[in-house]
Amino acid sequence: MTINKSLAGHILVSQPKSTNSHFQKSVILVAQHGPAGAWGVIVNKEASRLDLRSVMSAAGIDYPEHLMRIPGKNGPVCLGGPVEPSRVHVVHTLDWFSSGTIRITDEIGITGEMSILTAIANDEGPEIWRVGVGLAAWSAGQLDGEMSGVSPWTPDHQWLTCPATVELVLSGNGDEQWQRAIDSCVNTKISEFF
Repeated sequence: MTINKSLAGHILVSQPKSTNSHFQKSVILVAQHGPAGAWGVIVNKEASRLDLRSVMSAAGIDYPEHLMRIPGKNGPVCLGGPVEPSRVHVVHTLDWFSSGTIRITDEIGITGEMSILTAIANDEGPEIWRVGVGLAAWSAGQLDGEMSGVSPWTPDHQWLTCPATVELVLSGNGDEQWQRAIDSCVNTKISEFF
């Protein structure tokens, strides 16, 4: 299957009728999408058993107590996806970047190296960020097949999609963020007809 359009820089939003336990009510920022496959990070499912201090501690970084008490400096930590569950990526605004940052849009990047965790612990990181543990990944042609709804995929596999924005990716969480993303994707689709 060939790629009709790269979805890198877009969000994938699970449909309300989706029953996939990993992706039900998910908002996924697509980092890369090409002939070899695709990957991204779920940005709206907060991890119930992980917090920023435990992620930092696992990386050997001391996170100062005073930062833990400042709104916006303590997470959230999201379940980024079912693949590579010990891998950490930080989705963030591009007011901070390093050579290891993948520029997703003009405003959003993903960094998967320790330098960003160190910068956050030193209060020198990006203004807005979200930690993802694990990632979502698709093999070659898989995401394109899901988007097509053609056998062996069904229309239930199709994702809603629209361009990623800071508000859709890094604001809110859980069902509220998912519902806003659905609304944005539907509005984007409607505007394509006019």
